[in-house]
Order: sequence, then structure tokens, then C-alpha cells
Amino acid sequence: MWTLLLAAGIGMLAGALVVWAWQRRSLHDRLATALDRLRHEHPSVAPLQRPLLGDDALEAVLSQLGESLRYLERELEQAQARQQQLAALFDHLSDGVVLIDPEGRVVGLNRAARNLLAGARDSAVGRPYPEVVRDYELNELVARGLAGAEPPAGRFVELGRPRRSVQAQASVLHGAEQPLVTLVLRDITELRRTETIRRDFVANVSHDLRTPLAALQALVDTLLDGALADRTVAEDFLRRIATEVEHLTRLVNQLLELTKAESGQLQLARVPTDLVMLARATLERFRPRADAKRIRLELVADDRLPLVPCDPDRIVQVLANVLDNALKFTPEGGSVRLELTRDDDAVRVCVRDTGPGIPSDEIDRVFERFYKGDRARSSAGSGLGLAIVKHLVQLHGGRVWAENAPEGGAVVGFSLPLTAD
Repeated sequence: MWTLLLAAGIGMLAGALVVWAWQRRSLHDRLATALDRLRHEHPSVAPLQRPLLGDDALEAVLSQLGESLRYLERELEQAQARQQQLAALFDHLSDGVVLIDPEGRVVGLNRAARNLLAGARDSAVGRPYPEVVRDYELNELVARGLAGAEPPAGRFVELGRPRRSVQAQASVLHGAEQPLVTLVLRDITELRRTETIRRDFVANVSHDLRTPLAALQALVDTLLDGALADRTVAEDFLRRIATEVEHLTRLVNQLLELTKAESGQLQLARVPTDLVMLARATLERFRPRADAKRIRLELVADDRLPLVPCDPDRIVQVLANVLDNALKFTPEGGSVRLELTRDDDAVRVCVRDTGPGIPSDEIDRVFERFYKGDRARSSAGSGLGLAIVKHLVQLHGGRVWAENAPEGGAVVGFSLPLTAD
């Protein structure tokens, strides 16, 4: 009886050992196969350092599996870092980019696109593209891409407030899990503005040169036709010729000075300067001209203002150009006020007039070289005065501005730092 029980126990134990050995071998084989597949997909994973033989074969597989998992974790971290770099690069592109899936939903857009598209100010990802784009021409570009049609080469549209000139292009991006329509928005507002400046520059310089040259030609032709024999007429014509030559000389000198200021070749002789005294002396130079038009000149300044490190000759030129501009557009019986105030670490200088003010679409352009509004086209002047003001002030480390006063009239101002760079 006991012999039978012992034999049965031994048989059961032997069977259990066989089953355990088979399961262990099966687990070992499955792990080895998984490692082989992992090494095939990721060749950089190191092969087993120990043969899969003996009692520690399973432990060797498990050890190698742990090393492989750590390797994959490192690769995952590197992939995530690269993804973050690409996302940062995408978000900082100067062109706006909108990615749209085949269902017409926005799956991604960068910062430039959010700034250009009014509908992208809120959460745009996952929304239908018409809600984000909100422009029928751009919607048509995207729709053609979604339909598989070849989108046009590009379109020029106006977006946002204030209006921005944008060149838009759409294309289909293949190679991802699903094709995406890529809408690229390039802001060309500054390029258009530069083209306008160049066009206006050519028009204005042609106007300012053509007028005195035509006058000189007419005067010389008249003298050659016989007016030279009449001494009184000849002297009058020669005085007119001298006036026109002086105007041309002044124009050329202003251009040369502006070019030097823009290129940084103009040297400043900075000394501690009493700006109030300088402003008062400059204002008195314009008093006869103001009196002729019955324009009241005023100086409002704090006599306790500190000395300003600047080039007094250049600042006199700045004050003269700003005052000349104000008197030019102030009607008879008006007033021009020169104000000097302390503003933290700078001194602010403002010239206020009672003229018609500056058209809102011209405020940003009053400091451009040769720029003159239509109301100034027939007036004297080269259109270089405020451009010279801008560059001379910037050479001193200051800034310039122009605005319309709430009570009417224009305000042109500049600031000079109290510490030299």
C-alpha cells in the first residue's frame, strides 16, 4: 500500500517537473524569438552576451530583455526630444502654415498662422478649416487641394485688422499616415510697403529735381534768346538762377547727410547740453517767419531739466526741421508750441501745431525720405526734413514719433536719453 502511494507520488512529482521544464523552455523560446525580432527591427540592440544554455538561460534572456527595454526607452526619449525640436521649429517659422486632414479639419498650425487668421485665435485644432481660415479665397485654395485638383500657383489676399498683405499657397503633403493639405501664408506687407516707398521715392525725387531744372532751362533759354542784352532783366534772371541752384545744392547736401546718417558714418560730438536754452534760441530764429503768418510761437519747458549728452549742432538741425514742418502746415492765426519734459531717463521734445493734422494712413510714413502727402505736393521743401530728424535722433539713441492731438493738429516729437551709450 505504502509502496503504491510512494510510487504514485514520485510519478506525480516527475510529471510536474516535466511540465515545469517544458513551460520554462517554452517561455525561454518565446522570449528568445521576441529578442530576435527586436534585434531585426532595431539593429542597434546588442546581441546576447551569453549562450542560451544551462540553468541560467532564462535569466540571460530576461537580463537581455531588460537591457533592450532600457535601450528602447532611451530611443523614445531621443525621439520625443527631436519631436519637440521640430514642433518648436514649426511654431517659429516666419511663414504661417496650416495643416488640414482629408476630412477638412485643422490638425496643426503655427504661431504665424494664428496671428494672421482671425479664426485661429481660439483653439483651432480639430475645427473645420472654414471656421479657422474665414476667407473665401483661402477656402477655395484648400477645397481644391482636398478635392485632389491642382491648386493655383498662389494668390494675394488681405487679412486681419490692420490689413496685412499675404501671399497664399496650398499643396498636398504626401508621405504621412494620411495626405494633408498644407496652406502656407507669407506676410508680404513690409515688402509691399518697401515697393511703395521706392515708387514714391522715384516720383518725389523726380518732382523735386524736375521743377528747378525746368526753371533753370527756361531762364537760360530766355537769356540766350536776347534777354541778356537787357541788364535789368539779365540781373533778375541771374538772381532766379542762383535761387534754383541754391535749392538744388541744398537738396544734394541733405541727401548726402541723410545717407551718412543712415549708414552710421556721421560722427557725433556729444557734450552736456542745456536743451532748454538750445530750444529757445532755435525758436527765436523762426519768430520772423511765424510773425509774417501771425502764428504764435510758445516754449513750455522746465528750466530744471538736466543737461543732455548730445551733439548741439545736430539737435539744432533736428529742432529746426521739426519747427519748419509745423510752421509749413499751420494756417495763419494758429499756434506752434515747443514742449520739453522729463520722462524717466530721457527728455521728451514735442512740437504741437494747430494745422489740419496728419491723415491716419500717412502717420507711419511721415519720417520716410522724400515722402510728402498730397497736401504738401505743391509746397516748398524736399521731403527730407523729417527723415533727417529720424536718423539724427536714432544716432543719439532716441526715438521719434508722430500723432494727431485729440484737440486737433499734429504732434511730432522725439526723445533723447540722459545717458550716452
